[in-house]
Amino acid sequence: MKIRVLQLLAALFFFVSCSKDKNNGPGPDNGGGYTPLGGGVIYYNWANEGILRFNLAAGTVATAQQDDVGRNGWDISLDGTKYLQAEDKNGDGYDKEIYTLTNLADGTIISRFEKESGYANHTFPKLSHDVTRIAVPPTFDDGLMVLDLQGRILHNLSSFQGVKIDKGNVNWMPDNTLLFSIGKKICRTNTAFTQASVIKELNFAAWGDLTVSPDGSKLAFAAGNHIWMMNIDGSNLVQVTTSSKTEVLPEFSPDGKWLVLGTDYQTTGPFGHIWRLVVVPADGRKYNLDPGADGNVIRLVKKGETLPEACDGGVCWR
Repeated sequence: MKIRVLQLLAALFFFVSCSKDKNNGPGPDNGGGYTPLGGGVIYYNWANEGILRFNLAAGTVATAQQDDVGRNGWDISLDGTKYLQAEDKNGDGYDKEIYTLTNLADGTIISRFEKESGYANHTFPKLSHDVTRIAVPPTFDDGLMVLDLQGRILHNLSSFQGVKIDKGNVNWMPDNTLLFSIGKKICRTNTAFTQASVIKELNFAAWGDLTVSPDGSKLAFAAGNHIWMMNIDGSNLVQVTTSSKTEVLPEFSPDGKWLVLGTDYQTTGPFGHIWRLVVVPADGRKYNLDPGADGNVIRLVKKGETLPEACDGGVCWR
């Protein structure tokens, strides 16, 4: 059950605490535009407004999915045509979820199923690149599960090297292998999900928000309050953002040339976190996200506004 009052208070706090400084990055209101980023769409959660979509060609924002207190997780296929949602099953408390896969163009249902008993609630599923499988990150009850589009369990990976797989950091690769983490290790399965190998062992006290470029060549993640990138084989690990605050949740653009991420990260209570969306080149260079410090940082400002868009949940770029 989502605590809507806390979300609304978090949103109010965020806007009151942010100054109305002039936007320093390119955008519709200061002549820059978003043309370099292409004509894609960035989807993101915000407070009680639901899942929003930022049109990069126009600099406008619209509602992609209405706010839903029962929604636990969601994903959009890489081609931007299909939407997957995990939601609470009405009347069943926290014991069951419904997964629904729909066409974004007309809302028609492609697949809808109730997860079998034994599954835990509040999952954030991810669609494979070819939209034939669903990865369900580990929960308290289950390991990393791979489902077909009818909800049948194809694989349930509980541990690797004797260690339980982490709840976050699950990503599909283009060849339908999976990335996951155990502690400081980033790992990759084989296509049969019978074996895995360690790509990289990191040297950070805490890290997370692992993401992979659509072509599978690069990884990005948050660690030490900033964003880092490396090649898929674990080579060329570099810090790509810096600021006086904290950056979170990187996501690659469809062509892999850009990263959208959260900056000005703030904790708003026992359950709340909010941040502002910015874009930087995914070229391995380090960019300063403090306002006015680096003209290469693109602040995701909606047409007619002065502050970058706020976010408090999932993000994807399609």
